[in-house]
Amino acid sequence: MKDVTRDREDRKQQRTSTEGALFFKAGKSSTYGNCWQRKCKKFLLIVILLCAVFLDGITASAPGRQAEAAVVGGGQKLGYAPLLCSGGFDYLQQERNMKLNLGEEVSLAVPGEKVLFCKSSKKKVVSVSKKGTIHALKAGKAKITVKSELGGETTTKRYHIKVSKFGMVYPVFTMMKGEHLDLQCNKENIHIKWSSANPSVAKVSKSGKVIAKRKGKAVLVGKSKNGKRYCCRLKVKKRVQNVIYLTFDDGPNRYSTTKILDILKKNHVKATFFELKPAQKDFDLTKRVIDEGHTLALHGYQHKYDIIYQSEKSYHENLDKLRDLFFAKYGVWCIVSRFPGGSSNMVSKYNPGIMTKLTAKLHSWGYHYFDWNVDSCDAGGASSSRETYSNFCASLRKGRGNVVLMHDFANNDKTINALEKMIQYGKKNGYTFLPITASTDEVHHPVNN
Repeated sequence: MKDVTRDREDRKQQRTSTEGALFFKAGKSSTYGNCWQRKCKKFLLIVILLCAVFLDGITASAPGRQAEAAVVGGGQKLGYAPLLCSGGFDYLQQERNMKLNLGEEVSLAVPGEKVLFCKSSKKKVVSVSKKGTIHALKAGKAKITVKSELGGETTTKRYHIKVSKFGMVYPVFTMMKGEHLDLQCNKENIHIKWSSANPSVAKVSKSGKVIAKRKGKAVLVGKSKNGKRYCCRLKVKKRVQNVIYLTFDDGPNRYSTTKILDILKKNHVKATFFELKPAQKDFDLTKRVIDEGHTLALHGYQHKYDIIYQSEKSYHENLDKLRDLFFAKYGVWCIVSRFPGGSSNMVSKYNPGIMTKLTAKLHSWGYHYFDWNVDSCDAGGASSSRETYSNFCASLRKGRGNVVLMHDFANNDKTINALEKMIQYGKKNGYTFLPITASTDEVHHPVNN
């Protein structure tokens, strides 16, 4: 009996010493503390699960909410936040990110959804129709706000759109009746089949060759193999009969290009600049050409006849290299070009037949080329600005597009001092000054090599 009593007292003492050790180690009884923590964790988990079920029920009650996520391909859904409004709660999707190619068109509304309000923060980057269809017009970023009603619930959504500089290069275009346009993509892996919603205004082949039939507006719709939809909103204007296209070769140059741009700006005239690769210090002049609404065109990465006319490959690379430089630097896709020396040049005679081959293949490379039918002779022949002006006036013809050859190379005062008089003469005699575009009727010389 004594042994049993002693054994009980030993166990009690051992238990007391163990609890004491735990007490001094943890500050309190570890057993009771762990139990309390487990209970708190269970309670919090139950609360979180109940909240999730409640919010899921709200989301599920909005018809088309899942379909809406599918409409915005590539978008990132980040969630909804309730806003108190008259008649109940308006669930605002705080943010949805989207990336679009240039020229791409996407509908933000699902079938049966009524769009009440939509707005773009930058209409020149992304436009939005009354029905909630967005159209990527220019590389950049914009915010779109759409308020809609579906199944009796009003929803406000915000989209953060980023438009790539890659895609279809003519989301919006204006051309004259009778002109032709090739719809182009600056991304090789985009293959689009085109159709016209207004064929009486403008016809388009499946490959994207457009013919302007009459004055009006047309929507050209393209579908790519990956399911993306592209759109060109086309405006066809009345044909202008008496046109002058002022063109300048061999720039940019700090002295001449600056003065020529100042004169054009003063007289509200747009022109075309066939540029070579700018010197590092002159890239700002090319940007000014673009910013002031003139056409940036290609004369070539370099002007050395003995190099560029060595082969078809040499000339092709001379154009591509400059086009890619301008695209990387300014985001402008240039397809209008001019052969150094013109297509009728004989400086290429060291390679017999090269100009015949190049003029035959240039369009298949995605370029247009322009010679001239009015020569100011400012690069040779004319000895003064008076002669430059006289040559200009004598060569103009009514009822055609007059493409005037001039230069903005260094210190070309023969053109600078005559330019304003040329503009005044043209306006006084009923001519309209326009820049060359991708749809302008090309002017070609007879090929001599």
